[in-house]
Amino acid sequence: MKHRFLFAGLISACAVLFAAAGCQDEPAGAPVIDGELAMKYAQGNYDLGPRVFRTEGAAKSAEWIEEQAYTMPGMPETGWNIVTLHHDPIRTVEIVFHQKGRAEDNEDFIVIGAHHDTKKLFSDPDFAGANDGASGVGALLAMVAAVGDYMNSRPLPCGLRFVFFDGEEALYQYTETDGLLGSRDYVEYLRRSGQLEDPATGRRYCKAMILLDMIGDKDLHIALAGNSTPGLAKVVLKAADELGYGPKFSLGDINMLDDHYPFLQAGIPAVDLIDFEFGPKNCYWHTGADTMDKISAESMKTAADVALLTAWRLASNGFKDL
Repeated sequence: MKHRFLFAGLISACAVLFAAAGCQDEPAGAPVIDGELAMKYAQGNYDLGPRVFRTEGAAKSAEWIEEQAYTMPGMPETGWNIVTLHHDPIRTVEIVFHQKGRAEDNEDFIVIGAHHDTKKLFSDPDFAGANDGASGVGALLAMVAAVGDYMNSRPLPCGLRFVFFDGEEALYQYTETDGLLGSRDYVEYLRRSGQLEDPATGRRYCKAMILLDMIGDKDLHIALAGNSTPGLAKVVLKAADELGYGPKFSLGDINMLDDHYPFLQAGIPAVDLIDFEFGPKNCYWHTGADTMDKISAESMKTAADVALLTAWRLASNGFKDL
């Protein structure tokens, strides 16, 4: 699913500073999600069965995610849209929320992501990954619902893009052509389309990336990946404290090869919210034990609320914390 690795001085781009983004004044608090709704979406994604990259299962998962977003009650009539990147065989789904009153082609935004594909287990062909990664899908869809409802009465502090990555799992071993394919493709898509930065001025529109991975564990403890951008990690920990979740969060010392990594390579501040101790000594990870009874609505709500508050704090402060 993801891979631990140690590499000194991995990301010099983490120290990149960004100018104030010109977002609106801080709105009256960030939205919070409905944990039971997140659990419902996680169950629905899990029930699709295996969602392995390059298979019909992954394609059905992407279609299902789109359907859930389009049929959510209370979504605003304007200001948001869904983009599915049909870059064969990749099926990454992007749900975009724009700031009301701001030009879409001149908008700062934050990416909040999770992967929707599952690991291919040759020993368990029916593996459907409740925690890895239906929990991330459930949390993101609940966040989409919360942000959509929020937009009906208040402007967002900046653009938000909820991205469901395909192809995160490596079939054999993480290389340039095996694993993280959806996130690599997405960053390149932003670059090619001029959404990563303005080629004329060098202004960076994609301000930060927040990744949620394996965040449904009932015994939740999120150790932020060691190769998360320091300033961004600090904002996450502060948001967790503010919401009363501080004991469930810490700064880890293990670098992770996960979907935040292509953003780091592109110079985008990124943080990986991950609980990589799933079961005693991580014994549930990538096994048939990764079932719905091992995850909880409370854990998904914890991670999602912290991610949303982090985005609000970053934007309302003009991204100075980065």
